[in-house]
This record gives sequence, structure tokens and C-alpha cells, in this order.
Amino acid sequence: MTRSYIVFFNGQLKMTGQLLRWDFIMNTEKTLMDFVKQAKSQIQEIDVLEVQALLEEGYQVLDVRNPAEFIAGTIEGALNIPRGILEPAADRQYAGRHEELQDRDKKWLLFCASSGRSAMATVVLQQMGFTNIKNINGGMNAWKAAELVIITPE
Repeated sequence: MTRSYIVFFNGQLKMTGQLLRWDFIMNTEKTLMDFVKQAKSQIQEIDVLEVQALLEEGYQVLDVRNPAEFIAGTIEGALNIPRGILEPAADRQYAGRHEELQDRDKKWLLFCASSGRSAMATVVLQQMGFTNIKNINGGMNAWKAAELVIITPE
């Protein structure tokens, strides 16, 4: 009868006479940018200069930044639902849902400061059944760089 042994030693896995690196066996730790890159590969992004034309087509802006960022300045007409509460806000079965996010066919343009959080939010909304959503590439940083209008919400 052959016995197999698994032994961990200095971050390595030794099994039946073979020496394997532990990080080869286990998935390596992911960074924020790994998640953002993965999200951006699954969504449609637009340039800030395309926003006005899409607003004229009926899109609405969803600002997924934190309230303090929103209050400091946003895109005119933007709805602020922070990334941290987006899933319950969009969940049709959640008692605290936001009515603005219940129509899965509504057209949304998402943004945050740099487009990382909004890219991940776009993926989540797609998974929740939203069909007409786009991410504004570069977010508020790109909006400011393009010298577009920023409003202070009341």
C-alpha cells in the first residue's frame, strides 16, 4: 500500500516525494487593480466626451462615490448611490431598495473618481439583470481634466 503525505514547510508543499510551490497550488492574492481590470474586461466604457450625447438618448448618471465626494461636486442630474450599498439598493426583494434602480432596462452611465469602483459596480448591475449600463472611463478625474461642468448638489 502506498501512502501519500502532505507536508508544509517554508511556504512549500511536499507531497509524495515531489516538491511543489505553495503559491502555485493556491491562487495568488488579488489586488484592487486585478479586480478593476477583470471588471473592465466585462463592461462597456465610454469617454467623458460621449456623455452629453448619451444623456440626450435618455441615459441617467449614477454616481457611486461616497456622499462626501458627491457633495464636493458631481455631474448635473446624477443620482448618488455609493458603491457600498449598491447591491441592496438595486435588489428588488430588499425592503430598503431604491425605486430608481428597479427598472432593469433603464439606461445608466456610472462613474466614480477614477472609474475603478464604477467598473466593478457596472459588473454587479449587469449580473443583477441591468441591460443598458455603461461606465464613464476615467470617472470624475477625466471629467475634471476635460473641464466639463461640475455642480454642487443641494
